[in-house]
Amino acid sequence: MSDKLILRSSKVNTFLHCRKRYYWEYVEFLTPKDTSVPLQVGTIVHKLLDLYHKGELTVAIIEDLPNYIHTLYPTNSEELTEEIASEAARLVKGYLAKWGKDDLKVISSEVMAEVETPNYIIRVRVDGVARSTNEKLWRLEHKTTARMDTSYLNGLKGGIQGAMYDYVLDSLFKEEIAGTIYNLLVKTKVPQFERTFTIRDIAMRNRMLITLDSIARDIQAGDFYPSCQCFLYGRPCAFKSLCDFESKEVREAFYIKRDYSPDDREEHEVV
Repeated sequence: MSDKLILRSSKVNTFLHCRKRYYWEYVEFLTPKDTSVPLQVGTIVHKLLDLYHKGELTVAIIEDLPNYIHTLYPTNSEELTEEIASEAARLVKGYLAKWGKDDLKVISSEVMAEVETPNYIIRVRVDGVARSTNEKLWRLEHKTTARMDTSYLNGLKGGIQGAMYDYVLDSLFKEEIAGTIYNLLVKTKVPQFERTFTIRDIAMRNRMLITLDSIARDIQAGDFYPSCQCFLYGRPCAFKSLCDFESKEVREAFYIKRDYSPDDREEHEVV
């Protein structure tokens, strides 16, 4: 196994947003004790859609969702578990009603792939890869979101995450990815389901590689300092308490120290 630094889009975006948060999460291996409800719903939806695209989703799995969620998040209350199960099931059923008979041919689901460079490894986990009726290859992304405004839609166009995914998938499939198909599952009172196509930005590839080279140098040099971006979408950063009052007591009260790297998370997830 290579000892090279592994760069995932989540790690890169965390580092760009706040280097100190990167340190807590990817160097100290800390994770907040309480996982947000939106994140839990998104995780469950992605797992169910992966099973669907592999032909393994059954009614029994849907009906047993509360027990499955309790296995993943044992500290949840029974009421919270039921709430998450209900919303996840509602979103997945809506997805199947909207795109269950789709012209897109999903050829891979939950793709894990990586490309090794001289100084680091770019590793991605993509929701899926699909081929359209005109035989073009597309990256498939499922997005659970509480909003779908112009700002959110514009944020899906390009970016370092998309560039990293396309760069690795090009190597894996030996065929250029045309762009990304975003399936949006909007968690409104009456769920909305929309699909948007985004053509890839070829010029983003070189900018992405330059950015990753710089990030890798700073990480390897241990250059971690806090930013002032402590709130995102109106919510405080999960590590704000630790940045404000770094102490053993705060660590023990609000965080868990993993005994494995976040890069090995897949091996420790309940499947």
